[in-house]
Amino acid sequence: MSYRDILGEIYKDMAYVEKELHRYAMSSPTILGESSERLVNAGGKRLRPAFVLLCGKFFEYDLQYIGRLAVAIELIHMATLVHDDVIDDAATRRGRPTVRAQWGDPLALQTGDYLFAQALKIISQSGDREILHVLARVSLEMCEGEIEQINNIGNTNIGLRVYLRRIQRKTAFLISACCTVGALAGGAPPDLTRRLRQYGYYLGMAFQITDDILDFTGSEKTFGKPVGSDLRQGIITLPVIYTLRDQSTGERLQEIINKKSKNDQDWSEIFALIEKTGALKDSQRLCNRYIEKAKAELSYLPDLPPRGILASVADFIGTRDF
Repeated sequence: MSYRDILGEIYKDMAYVEKELHRYAMSSPTILGESSERLVNAGGKRLRPAFVLLCGKFFEYDLQYIGRLAVAIELIHMATLVHDDVIDDAATRRGRPTVRAQWGDPLALQTGDYLFAQALKIISQSGDREILHVLARVSLEMCEGEIEQINNIGNTNIGLRVYLRRIQRKTAFLISACCTVGALAGGAPPDLTRRLRQYGYYLGMAFQITDDILDFTGSEKTFGKPVGSDLRQGIITLPVIYTLRDQSTGERLQEIINKKSKNDQDWSEIFALIEKTGALKDSQRLCNRYIEKAKAELSYLPDLPPRGILASVADFIGTRDF
């Protein structure tokens, strides 16, 4: 089943979100409107706004109110992506030129700030202080997660605990916030809000682990970036951590990573070492454990169609190839 098929029940509502994304992105008559529209047109799974809508559908669902909050969260996510592209000196994203590649770093930074400001505008209009608190907190966590990643570039001594803390901040907390905001906007009781928050957290952890697996197994055409892109930038992810811990491969992998320059043969050996240890399978097993934890939280929710969709989304995240 495709991702679009899974979201069948909210597909029309997602069209409303897409329309609003374009409206807010293009609201500036300056070049910021053009650069922001480029980001929106690049597409994506729109997974985060989908979580907001689905979690709101369990309760009192108002598409315009919840939909605008979903737009705000996607704008925050897009802002972080354009800033990441500046940090990573990225030329492409999803197979298309990045904003920084076309217009330069100064405009890319301003585009990210502009999108974040548009999100703040929407959130302030919601009138819900708790939602504002949730999104302010997660924005701080994402900044700290990014700085932690930068500080650990090339550090082969990071362990599983440091890695998990980093992906909490970079990915899991925002997906958890999506589910929390949807629940709060729909007037969910505290116990069910907590269940949806936990569902989002576990699924966010699984989502990032899957990303880190795909960095070694996905094709450049499908995934939109070169194989091993993170490691080429010095970012140590879960498959690398597992390979470094293996007695038969760890020393050799560390030796290659520590080289100041690497040729194609070095990279081929790195990929072979990671495959040899079973690190990708071990990473998938940890991902699957988080997915099962996420689905377990759904058993406490009302037996309504959104519950089945959220379960299907969890399965999709564990098996996706993009």
